[in-house]
Amino acid sequence: MEIHNTKTLTISQLEQINNLWNSEFPVNLEGRFENLLDKVENYNHYLIEESNQVLAWAAVFEKDQEIRFSLIVKSSQQRKGLGTLLLNRLKRDLGEFYGWVIDHHDYVKQNGELYNSPLSFYRKNGFEVLDDIRCDSELIIGVKIKNPVKVFAETKRFILREILPSDIDGMFELDSDPAVHQFLGNNSVSSVEQSIESIRYIRQQYIDHGIGRWAIIDKNTKEFVGWTGLKFITDNYNNHQNCYDLGYRLIKRYWGQGIATETAIASVKYAFEKLDVDEIFAMTDSENHSSQRILQKVGLRYVETFNHDGIQHNWFEISRRDYQNKKSS
Repeated sequence: MEIHNTKTLTISQLEQINNLWNSEFPVNLEGRFENLLDKVENYNHYLIEESNQVLAWAAVFEKDQEIRFSLIVKSSQQRKGLGTLLLNRLKRDLGEFYGWVIDHHDYVKQNGELYNSPLSFYRKNGFEVLDDIRCDSELIIGVKIKNPVKVFAETKRFILREILPSDIDGMFELDSDPAVHQFLGNNSVSSVEQSIESIRYIRQQYIDHGIGRWAIIDKNTKEFVGWTGLKFITDNYNNHQNCYDLGYRLIKRYWGQGIATETAIASVKYAFEKLDVDEIFAMTDSENHSSQRILQKVGLRYVETFNHDGIQHNWFEISRRDYQNKKSS
């Protein structure tokens, strides 16, 4: 179902969400919705609606130097995946964020039903429950939860983690440099918005396929160096589809330091030892000799040359057997 993102609610939407709050939470919290965004300026609403009826809602806002959220699904729509749909959208848009889960259990709701703690739902959706950060008062019992930043791998010099919206400055420096795109169709970006969309695309891949390009973060400086890792390819490239592509791209000032090789080795290891894939592919412009040397260093072998968008490319691959043989040699 479609998710509508807005900063401003209509009177009808506001009334419906207020009613959802009152009906879905313990009765002693009735009328407290209006306090949620009190004195909060930077916020957005996410809505799932049908026939002008709000079925599920989430709000994202900044408070106490954190990005936080609140979420409600109408009782008649629960266990239909709407809550997970909203959470996945927030994960794509936000990266790391927090929430306070109302942890009352067996408290009575407005309709006389018992309220059950949703902590198991959030755990299933990958949230970390910060049990040591709790609120226990006459009005509310709550526990803080966190959507953590996922670190996929580490090398001697780098942390390889998910790309975050906060990486935008580094991504734009990378994407806007014509030198970086010399063998990538010379399609460097001209606006920050293009890099923002690129980050959203990558983050959606984490949700859809469980994998996507990783940010390369220098352990000492904490700087964004570029990206590396795997991409699940659904389009047809050289008669291959639904396969894993190995790639890497570095900000120019980090070239020539062995970073692409070091991080690509970690990516290959993750593919075969964590993802349990059967094979990995990669392709480069036939004139990009530097990239071809890197692929060969990490164990991929040249297969053939093919035409892609009017440009000659070289196709490389490594199978599980190749990887195991190289590892044992």
